[in-house]
Amino acid sequence: MPISALPLRSLSAIALLALGACARPSTTAPTPVMQPPITVSPPADPPAAEPAPKVEQGPDSALADWHRRAFETDGILGIGSERAIRELLGNRTPKRQVIVAVIDGGLDTTHAMLRGVAWKNAKEIAGNGRDDDRNGYVDDTWGWNTLATPTGETIGPETFEVTRVYAACRGQPAGRGIAKPSATRCDSVSAAYQEKVQEVTGTLQQVRNIGAALDRVVATLTPLLNGQPLTTATVRAIPASTPPVQQAKSMFLQLAANDITPDVISEARKVYESQAKYSLDTLYQPRGAMLGIGSRDVMGPDASHGTHVAGIIGAVRNGQSLVQGIAPNVQLMTVRAVPDGDERDEDVARAIRYAVDNGAQIINMSFGKAWSPSKAVVDSAVRYASSKGVLLVHAAGNEAANNDVDPSFPTPVYTDGTRATHWLEVGASSWKGQDQLVAPFSNYGQSRVDLFAPGVDILSTVPGGGVKRESGTSMAAPVVSGVAALLMTYFPSMTALQAKEIMLSTVRTFPDLQVVLPGSPQRVPFARLSRTGGLVDAYAAVKKALDMERVP
Repeated sequence: MPISALPLRSLSAIALLALGACARPSTTAPTPVMQPPITVSPPADPPAAEPAPKVEQGPDSALADWHRRAFETDGILGIGSERAIRELLGNRTPKRQVIVAVIDGGLDTTHAMLRGVAWKNAKEIAGNGRDDDRNGYVDDTWGWNTLATPTGETIGPETFEVTRVYAACRGQPAGRGIAKPSATRCDSVSAAYQEKVQEVTGTLQQVRNIGAALDRVVATLTPLLNGQPLTTATVRAIPASTPPVQQAKSMFLQLAANDITPDVISEARKVYESQAKYSLDTLYQPRGAMLGIGSRDVMGPDASHGTHVAGIIGAVRNGQSLVQGIAPNVQLMTVRAVPDGDERDEDVARAIRYAVDNGAQIINMSFGKAWSPSKAVVDSAVRYASSKGVLLVHAAGNEAANNDVDPSFPTPVYTDGTRATHWLEVGASSWKGQDQLVAPFSNYGQSRVDLFAPGVDILSTVPGGGVKRESGTSMAAPVVSGVAALLMTYFPSMTALQAKEIMLSTVRTFPDLQVVLPGSPQRVPFARLSRTGGLVDAYAAVKKALDMERVP
């Protein structure tokens, strides 16, 4: 499923402290929910030529373009891509157009910041009902949607993978196509399914409790605002004239400090209600017995996540927008394979193969799940991509978990224990720096996670022409995909594997830095949370690429 981070990650504690809720706290990280649009300030003026003094801690809030900024000039642990383009590549122009496939929940190809960079199949005639280029896909003008019913209708909600395996144990429709596990295996699956049920229903009840309390807070505070919007600034300015007003102010500000607003609660309620209705339903099978079907509808019912991911990689760079893609001269290929629920292994495999066969050089995969009953099918597609020299960039996940112990599928490790050569697994870092450098939701793993990249409060595109902030390893992965595309477009002979090796060898490291371990108050060395122990550094990567050019 899409893995944007959950602003409700502190939900249990907040519900108990602020609302007195008695719902059972989840023992696992709740399912991620997108954050609502927020107002952001324009980027600050370009930095002076002299490096800014080093800072001990990040700023009080994230700048609109913080992930592209440089520590040496801005004091923020971004990737330095703008500095690289300005200082190292200023006398160059991009030499190669790089195709980056975005396997996700859909993409708004009409967005003003994306339509100029959206990949289009030039060999296909739109809407004529034929497979003009004979690639096996009819009318795949803007990419392909693997999620469709036998009658061609686009699929939105889907079941969780654990639901499908549990249903296979019981011979129910959601498990169709999955071999029935052994009795012992079914016992463990049943326990996992029941845990998931408790997680979803418990979190949904907490969301409803907070929503009801927020409704009362809004009803108390709104008449005192004299028509002004309900924001932290306007609420702070309200005089605490009575105990109910003081209590309402305190509750609103406490929730807002944890990124929990009425809009977030409304979105969370829709997501969890959908999960409770569809994702846990062992009788729900939207495609019947047929999985090998698709359609030309690359936007789907909700393209928010994929549109945001795509903008990070390659939104049009016009120098005037708050949002700029990391890489110029890219084409963004849309392959829809991620539903509202867990993606199916067969769909992931078909999406990878479609992207490879249609010219993608980089594939971004900002999704993940805890179960993979047909992993061999995905492994085969990954091997195929590697054989064609295509780089796969995958988000590590948002469960604050150790991927070395609890993998987030798909994984870079094949079923035979060997590792994919053309793969990067990406954790998320924060603009806050120091002991909060690692995003509190990010997965990690000294063996299975390669590096970290900015993934908190990232401003990017959303359907309908807007922009908004999102957090998650879903946002960190396209940062790395963007850096890979940046290297490959300015250095046209560079292979995807070379781009990967350059990025790994030039990460910014912090040998002595202790950070808060995600999901725990414990502090651990940042160097132990990934294979490289570092953050992707576009400036250093470009510098190394230039140095390699000079070697005879």
